[in-house]
Amino acid sequence: MQFSKKNLRQPSKVTQCPMAAAASLTDDHNITELARLMGKNKKTLAAKLNNDDAFDQHNLHLIEAVAVTELTNDERILSAWANSRGKVLVSLPKTGLTDDEFSDVLLTVQATQGELAKAIKLSRADGVITEADYAAINKNTLIAIQQLLQLDAELKAQVREWGDDFTEQ
Repeated sequence: MQFSKKNLRQPSKVTQCPMAAAASLTDDHNITELARLMGKNKKTLAAKLNNDDAFDQHNLHLIEAVAVTELTNDERILSAWANSRGKVLVSLPKTGLTDDEFSDVLLTVQATQGELAKAIKLSRADGVITEADYAAINKNTLIAIQQLLQLDAELKAQVREWGDDFTEQ
């Protein structure tokens, strides 16, 4: 998940609440240009993203959240929604690696698991896991999952049908 580099919003809210994630987009993207591309009024879009309308006149609709995600190539709303539902958004890997690249992925999986274990050990060293500690653990966990999915996708791509080819010979 992408975090804003310009705001002081609490990362836990941005990662867990789709509306907080939508609001954080205003810190990193040109809302004027985004509104123009969507055919919306800039102030209306800003109000929808920030969900700050006291009269609930401006609510972000699903089609608008999808459009914002597509136009910005920023998946934080989708990721926060998945997270709030107890799910994780993970990009599906592309297949077609050479044997050397496959070996590198396998070694990277092992190295990533080591980094995850290191992050957990460092976080627990003082007996207290802070939000920053957890963010580091979570980041390493998601990287490990992505690497394992890459490995799995490569292995699946190598599966061959054997049944009928051998019985005809």
